Amino acid sequence: MAVGKQVRFVCAGIGGYAWSIAQQMMGVAESESPEIRLAAMCDPNLDQFAERIAKLSARGINTYRTFEEMLAREPADAAWLPLPIHLHRPFTEQALAAGKHVVTEKPAAGSLQDVDAMIGARDRAGKAVLVGFQDIYARPTAPAKQAVLNGQLGKVTHATVCAGWPRDLSYFSRNEWAGAIAMNGVWVLDSPLQNAISHYLNLALFLLGPQPLVSATPEAVEAELYRANDIDNYDTCALRLTLPGGVKLVVFLTHAVSNQTDATVVLHGTEGSLTVNSGGYQIAGKQPFAWPADDIKHANMIRTIARHIRGEPVDGALATLEMARLHTQIVNGVSEAAPVVDFDRAHVSAAAYTQNGTVMKAVCGLEEVMLRCVAEQKLPSELGDISWSKPGGSKDLRNYNAFAGPKTL
Repeated sequence: MAVGKQVRFVCAGIGGYAWSIAQQMMGVAESESPEIRLAAMCDPNLDQFAERIAKLSARGINTYRTFEEMLAREPADAAWLPLPIHLHRPFTEQALAAGKHVVTEKPAAGSLQDVDAMIGARDRAGKAVLVGFQDIYARPTAPAKQAVLNGQLGKVTHATVCAGWPRDLSYFSRNEWAGAIAMNGVWVLDSPLQNAISHYLNLALFLLGPQPLVSATPEAVEAELYRANDIDNYDTCALRLTLPGGVKLVVFLTHAVSNQTDATVVLHGTEGSLTVNSGGYQIAGKQPFAWPADDIKHANMIRTIARHIRGEPVDGALATLEMARLHTQIVNGVSEAAPVVDFDRAHVSAAAYTQNGTVMKAVCGLEEVMLRCVAEQKLPSELGDISWSKPGGSKDLRNYNAFAGPKTL
């Protein structure tokens, strides 16, 4: 594609997150020097979106009922796919077959097999396929990683990721695949690790990677998986990953809390630390430095992707299928390592969620357990005084290439 040419996108979906992406794309397209154009959107339930369709039409954006018709009729350069997890692979393959570049939402897919099939389809088509792990594209990410590679933390000894994001019952009933293990025979493995809070595990792997554009490759995982809500999969996970050089990465993510705990990534080194949270990126140590949070990271993601599609150099990094595959490898390995254990009901409370008044389930004292696990680099059962905890299991991730299904009790 010619350098400097405006990139024309089509987008699958009009409801849900697709509308958020569309608004971001329209904002970029309406800038003084538009790098992209949102040409069309599609949704099988067009009748439900009359007001949105009117807004799109006023901007000259076409709408279709099927993805197939949109691909056939629109001379677009790329397809954006903010779709349910089980649709990522088939829609990616379809768009590539039609000669389009692809941006698929995170995660890349539900299983290693599906990600590998997407990589194969990408290579055969000779087109780009990128993933919407938005923090990879954020302005501070690349310089922060370069600081780590330059040795500003000394030798990285261990790292942690934690987040407590309350989710009410409406969240788990918003669609058929929320909290599901599979949909229509396709692995989904929806969970905080796979979906809502997945960005931060992926970001940690990237920051720990040995080269500027390469993420760290996990070698093994120990995991405990828990469930407070009436779903198939887990809503709380604690895991300890072993990375090259023996570096440990402890991750604790949960939706079963009543108060939000900021998503936080910390890399600990012999001479300093790097902390990433909603306030930005901060290095503490001999050479302290801070980058403010990127408040337009979605727009930066769109612009960066457009430049890559045009064949132009980009500032920072791109979330590739290879990066996303490492995340999927962990999600798959965790499910093979440990069964999902129900929290002891004596510790689960159901109360009105203050954000919107709907009911949510929360585990008493879970925030404190999470912070202890992160501080001590332990899993809940290793703390010694958590009555609801149960030992999980482990999985060697080296040469691990296919998900065989979740472990059961």
